[in-house]
Amino acid sequence: MADPQIPPPSLPEADDDDNDSSLGLELASSTTSIGSSILKYREENGRTYHAYKDGVYNFPNDEPEKDRLDLQHHQFTLTFKGKLCTAPIATEKKLHRALDVGTGTGIWAIDFADEHPETAVIGVDLSPIQPVHIPPNLTFQVDDVEEPWTYQEKFDFIYSRMMIGSFANVPRFIEQAFNNLSPGGYLEMVDLSYPIKTIDNTFPENSALSKWSDLFMEACEKVGRSATCAQLYKEQMIAAGFTNVVETKYIWPSNRWPKDKKLKDLGMWQLENLSGGLEAITAALWTRVLGWTKEETDVMIAQVRNELKDTKIHSYWDIYVVYGEKPQSIA
Repeated sequence: MADPQIPPPSLPEADDDDNDSSLGLELASSTTSIGSSILKYREENGRTYHAYKDGVYNFPNDEPEKDRLDLQHHQFTLTFKGKLCTAPIATEKKLHRALDVGTGTGIWAIDFADEHPETAVIGVDLSPIQPVHIPPNLTFQVDDVEEPWTYQEKFDFIYSRMMIGSFANVPRFIEQAFNNLSPGGYLEMVDLSYPIKTIDNTFPENSALSKWSDLFMEACEKVGRSATCAQLYKEQMIAAGFTNVVETKYIWPSNRWPKDKKLKDLGMWQLENLSGGLEAITAALWTRVLGWTKEETDVMIAQVRNELKDTKIHSYWDIYVVYGEKPQSIA
């Protein structure tokens, strides 16, 4: 069952009194040693991108992006009332091993390792951008989870967050996660899903934000990495053999437009996250995939940023949280 303390994702009410529209604030076979080729990042449009499996992930790995990802972690902390996961990990059962997929800056893995000092935690990512000073029970590895997994031991918990636009084959990932879990272990997947929506059709005519959302989905489809993938996680987990599969939907408002205080706060953080990160999540897809010039892309980004700040536009993203258990009877 979903956490009873978290309200259902019914559409919120807009706060029409908030008129400030400018608020913003053991190793897998594919594991690669960190050599000079991996650290020689791709430089493009003033940003850096991962070198290992160049082009697989179309978002940067530089300091501004690291700051944005850490801010995003705070958004999830607010969303889940301080909890790092929603899967019912049994407190009476020791978690021997946990895997954080697409660990990014490693902030979730660090917090989880601190909370579970008895657990060996592994965080994997295409970029070695994680800090050096980490809990003793945590290890970071450069790895591509879409390659075959050959971990020597199975995990009790596998966590995947904000991998939108990253997986070319989600069912294959879920299958590999299933095969690498111990019986009774859980997989939890957390993702934002496109398109961006409004509660009351408040997109202006020829909305740049709505067009940007459509183009983001188009670009992701062209590279074979869907921006709507989270909508299928539940059925894909069931198809892979997971039981007790639970899907919960939340929303992230685009700014402070909701009346509800918690959603207003989440909207403030989402505005800061996306307004500052628009260039990061747009530039490569627009210039590499859609054929836009950097100048054309920058013009659209400016238009989108203006609409994101407008509290008269009651827009939001769906956030999907899906977890499932590997049956106890399966080895």
